[in-house]
Amino acid sequence: MTRDRPVTVRPLAVVVIVATALAFAATGVAPGGSVLVSSVTAQEEPRPSGYDELRHGIELHPNGSATWTVEYRYRLDGEDAGEEWAELRADIENREPAYREGFESRWERALVAAENDTDREMDVTPLDLDVEESTTPPEYGYVRYRFKWTSFASVEVNRIDAGDAIEGLDLDDRSRMVVSWPDSYDPRDNDSIAPAPDDRRESAVVWDGAETEFLEEEPRLVLIEGDPEPEEADRSIPFPWLAALGAVLLAIAGLGGWLVGRSEDATPTEPPEETDDGQPRELLSNEEQVLRLLEERDGRIKQQAVVAELGWTEAKTSQVVGELRQSGAIEVFRIGRENVLTLPEETEE
Repeated sequence: MTRDRPVTVRPLAVVVIVATALAFAATGVAPGGSVLVSSVTAQEEPRPSGYDELRHGIELHPNGSATWTVEYRYRLDGEDAGEEWAELRADIENREPAYREGFESRWERALVAAENDTDREMDVTPLDLDVEESTTPPEYGYVRYRFKWTSFASVEVNRIDAGDAIEGLDLDDRSRMVVSWPDSYDPRDNDSIAPAPDDRRESAVVWDGAETEFLEEEPRLVLIEGDPEPEEADRSIPFPWLAALGAVLLAIAGLGGWLVGRSEDATPTEPPEETDDGQPRELLSNEEQVLRLLEERDGRIKQQAVVAELGWTEAKTSQVVGELRQSGAIEVFRIGRENVLTLPEETEE
């Protein structure tokens, strides 16, 4: 698509041009009801009319470009509905190139005004024109025109600043705009979206023409990739807290040294636990410790008592008891839900 580079225009005039150009791109009607034409006549530049709803879908990309979808909706399930849609659909099918050229011409005029306002070199690339009907209620007829707008947003490192290209866009009561962005980006804060959206989604905002009017420097959306770096002051530790932390660390170090020194100098206050024959229990094997307990308890003890007496885990106790039982050193039977260990001699009566 070729065109002459735009001339410089005063900012106030640019706001008016952008607002009106985009409104005309949607409706094709200038103030007072006259139809917009450029170098072609109204007959040569056809456009949808009489629609029930108009949707602008703007998908932002990390490089600053945007994929824009203009969607005209026609209700087909109401009284006297569908007649105008049927005529429009037939006309688009018969004159599709003319409709495509009409869309391209109107958005080209809007882009020229936006270039003057933002001082960015832009381009519009047509993508497709679709006409279809929904098969489930509510029934609609759709006319969708998609194009790519290069340099729609300003990009700086990990920041996308969008909205200046359509500053002052006029959404009528039938119109809605949805701006979406990549999942890796998020608004910096609540002030990064202006005006406040009528609906907020995870990666999109919605402005409804029946509820919202864009003022000067609106709409505006500032997005940051990933989590913004915290300020230097936020990453530092305040001096009073730093001093307190140092004192705590010194106290812990001193206490640790005192405990180590005491453990080296201290002597046991109690002798190791001994069995009835005077032999320290820790010198016995696991199996011998269980057998000693049985002898001390007259040849009969509950398995849970072994756990408590020797300080073992239930898993270790079960393993040792199983080995003793398999070797025939003890016998095991159950009383209720508990295992009871006995010496074989007591069961031979």
